[in-house]
Amino acid sequence: MSFDLLEAGKRAVLAHQQSLQTTGRNINNVNNDSYVRERTSYVTNEYGVIEGTRTERLINSFINKQLNRDISRVEFNTAKLEQAEQLDKLLGNRDTNVASAVESFFNALQDANSDPSSITARQIVITEAEGLATQFNSFGGFLNDQEDIINQRLQTSTEQINTITENLAELNVQLQYGNSENKQSDVNSLMNQRDAELRKLAELVQFQTVEHDSGAISVNMANGTPLVLENGKFNSLVASQKPDTGRLQLFVESQTKSQNETRYPVRDEDVGGAVGGYLDYRDNVLLPAQKKLGQLAVRVTDALNTQNQKGMDLDNQLGTKIFDLSDTKVSGLSFINNTGTGEISMSVLEGNSEQFGSENLLVKKISATEYTVQAADVNGAALPDAPSFTINASAGAGDYEVPGYGVMLSIDNAGAAIGDQFLTKPAEEAALNIQTQMTRPQDLALASPVRLVATSDNEGVAELELSALNDPGAFYNGDALDNDAPQRLEFQENADGTFNITVLDGDGDTFGTINNTNDFENIISRAAGGGDVDYDVTLDGTPIDGDSFSIQYNTDGINDNRNGQLLTDLQRENTVRRSVIDSEDPTLSFNDSFARIVSEVGSKVSQTRIAQETAEAIKSQTETAYESVSGVNLEEEAANLIQFEQAYNASARIITVAQSTFDTLLQSTR
Repeated sequence: MSFDLLEAGKRAVLAHQQSLQTTGRNINNVNNDSYVRERTSYVTNEYGVIEGTRTERLINSFINKQLNRDISRVEFNTAKLEQAEQLDKLLGNRDTNVASAVESFFNALQDANSDPSSITARQIVITEAEGLATQFNSFGGFLNDQEDIINQRLQTSTEQINTITENLAELNVQLQYGNSENKQSDVNSLMNQRDAELRKLAELVQFQTVEHDSGAISVNMANGTPLVLENGKFNSLVASQKPDTGRLQLFVESQTKSQNETRYPVRDEDVGGAVGGYLDYRDNVLLPAQKKLGQLAVRVTDALNTQNQKGMDLDNQLGTKIFDLSDTKVSGLSFINNTGTGEISMSVLEGNSEQFGSENLLVKKISATEYTVQAADVNGAALPDAPSFTINASAGAGDYEVPGYGVMLSIDNAGAAIGDQFLTKPAEEAALNIQTQMTRPQDLALASPVRLVATSDNEGVAELELSALNDPGAFYNGDALDNDAPQRLEFQENADGTFNITVLDGDGDTFGTINNTNDFENIISRAAGGGDVDYDVTLDGTPIDGDSFSIQYNTDGINDNRNGQLLTDLQRENTVRRSVIDSEDPTLSFNDSFARIVSEVGSKVSQTRIAQETAEAIKSQTETAYESVSGVNLEEEAANLIQFEQAYNASARIITVAQSTFDTLLQSTR
């Protein structure tokens, strides 16, 4: 009996000693964020006698997994918000944004219109044009640098993720060994390390975990692709360029026994964490802004170029380009499954870029001589609602206009196979590559190239007005009108009050006629049988029989600002297409187009800020729930310390009593 009492006391002392040690460990780790509170439970036999102890972590696995998900959500929004706020601030800075440069240019142009013969005023316009190009370049460069920064962060983050997954794989091996050897305290410490590594991983990506009976844990990406396996093996996460799009994409990379790499793509929306935030910012904030800025840059500069080429400069010459767009040409990205050797490129359809959009364009060879061009998303997939244009390229390599998208398709190498596809990004870096071409202030074409003169013996008061000034073509010959160009209009009244209009060329030959009409609008194009003409005229008022008017080249029209006014009118006109899916007609002015970029980025920032605050609040609640179970409470541990100390002392007293009883029995036998 005394022996049983001694054994019971010994087991109780050891059990309560373990409880004291566990309590002490809890108190020591009160400020250790990765530590999970422990409790020692007693294992008894069927007679209620303590046979041993088991120290377990106090953790709710559901709350623990929820906390990892909340951490991923917070880091996703934080990473996205940090990047988007930088862009939002730059867009809103009047000293650095493009809208201010556009406004300064048109203000200078308006001043030049007030004194079109002034070389100084014209030089200021050239200077502002250089400033406008520089501002587009700077802003485009900033956005390009942002993309490079995102790429660098993706590379760095994948390296961190791979280090974490390697650590988790090693911990799996140690956990299986610890459980097999029943090293309980070591196992709990390893689990704390494992959870700490999972917290680090949750900051970078979102994932799913599965715990196994062995104590090991499997970690999978949100789409189910494994990162860490139970047996201590792990896969690598790599950021690699996707050939079809030229963008960095995440891949899970594994190796077979033959050491052949196998890559599984991870969709951007399945990444989560800070890495997912970077990808979401790139795809849904940065790239759209970058492409819309490129679209705006193309439309501003090409519209000004086109209009200036319709005017006459101080040297009596037709206008030239103000800006150089030749560097905006981009090469097409061949899809990885292409079987041919074809190469294509894309450039702005200068002078006819009204339909130029911000979207990427997918080019596909559909027959031996035909290609289709259709707007595409960031992943290179055709937008189903976007129009598709078929291009007949029977001539092989060469340039082919695609006016429906305001671009020129260049087939550099006609070796593409049927079914081969190419992705082009004509707008993405356009703002970065626009330069100023005009250097001489005399080349600014503020004057109209033609002037309209009423014959001196006209009896009527009707006035001939210029109704259209189109791209120069067959009507001009250097610094004069071509002899075959319309240069005189004669009006003959009929008995019924209608008129016959005769349009004569420079040689006095008939260019065209309009009979029996009282419609005096767009006379030249109607006399020519329709279509665009270099210039057109409308008669304001009703002529008198025999009235005539002459059209002359505007030689020495140095004080003429009619084309200059048309240049300034571009600031208020709708010249930018909203979307390739919307109406074909441009619906945005230059200011509206930039305001759209600002508002879309601002909206994304506002939405992300709200999402981030919400995620933080949810995470805070989860942390509270987690701490209530797994966190160390000093007051509770102090109470436990007293309780286990008393239990230990009482157990030690049992041993003392048992020893005393045993000694008494020995004395009684002598």
